[in-house]
Amino acid sequence: MLKFAIIGAGAGGQSMAAILTSKGYSAKLYDIDKEKIRRLQELKAIKVTGVIQCEAQPAVITDSIEEVMTDVDVVMIVSTTDAHGSIAAQIKPYLKDGQIVMLNPGHCGGALEIAHVLRGENGCGKDLIIAEAGDLMYGCRSYEIGNILHTGLKVHVPVATLPAGDVTKLLEVLGPIFPCLKPAANVLETGFEGAGAMLHPIPSLMNVNKMDLGESYDYYMEGITPHIADIISACDKERVAVCRALGVDALDLISMLTKTYKLEKKDNLYDLIQSIESYKALRNPTNTKHRFIVEDTMSGLVPLASVGRSLGIATPMMDSFINIASAVCGRDFWTEGRTAEKLGLAGKTAAEIQDMVR
Repeated sequence: MLKFAIIGAGAGGQSMAAILTSKGYSAKLYDIDKEKIRRLQELKAIKVTGVIQCEAQPAVITDSIEEVMTDVDVVMIVSTTDAHGSIAAQIKPYLKDGQIVMLNPGHCGGALEIAHVLRGENGCGKDLIIAEAGDLMYGCRSYEIGNILHTGLKVHVPVATLPAGDVTKLLEVLGPIFPCLKPAANVLETGFEGAGAMLHPIPSLMNVNKMDLGESYDYYMEGITPHIADIISACDKERVAVCRALGVDALDLISMLTKTYKLEKKDNLYDLIQSIESYKALRNPTNTKHRFIVEDTMSGLVPLASVGRSLGIATPMMDSFINIASAVCGRDFWTEGRTAEKLGLAGKTAAEIQDMVR
């Protein structure tokens, strides 16, 4: 049986650890948050409820990167995207030939970023399969450590490897365990097609007044009104344009969500979002440090807009929300985020970028 290291003990990481353990796999769970790890160690089991149900205690729960990386076959990184680079650097000394290192998800450029760390000039020198999912495999949330609610079942989550040809080997190993994983052409498709950059920072910023007033609301059902959905759709047209310039035949957001959740297609984004059961009852971000604003701007909007600019694609809507997020958070996300330069894509033609990921 495969042995898994799971890096990141948020709702997704806790879910993965419990589900894999309940299926008989060895799963070790790691997080940098010592207090969270202490609480998980105290519990008899992690409980998963909703459309997926199980209860299990992972083999190891630890804040030691060495302990979680010892004697494992697959490294599943289920952290926030802004931690990918530092996690790659931390796990590098412990990697071995033949291991899988997979981002869940990679967002825009995740596999490119960690490949630079693990295969670059000062890399680990190991023969690895580096992969990224286009989305988190679970529709889940947690309001209490060790208790995870699964609100929807995802039936189609794209996955790709770097280089692209390794995806066959990846799915031979992980496909039977995670049947929702479906092969994508390359990491441009998984990274630049993601919905998070559209659905997270834009509604959060459009409702920042409610955040300031301390108001609680249903994030998708109340926070995305018809006009906010129109703004998201306008931004999504820019995302699709950047993807097409890269040679990625990207689905628009409506088609993507319809496919992911196996829904009946709607004529507009607002009506579609209102029909997604797993989106109901998700509470709103309560501060400007929330990952919906910070992570999805840095690792979603910035790489899309930056790569678009490098290829001559105008992205005025995305540019505006990056600037607004920077002002609201008091940070410069154009500098901090995953730019084309940081991904090694600046100055390259679309054909040259395609060659990088083939």
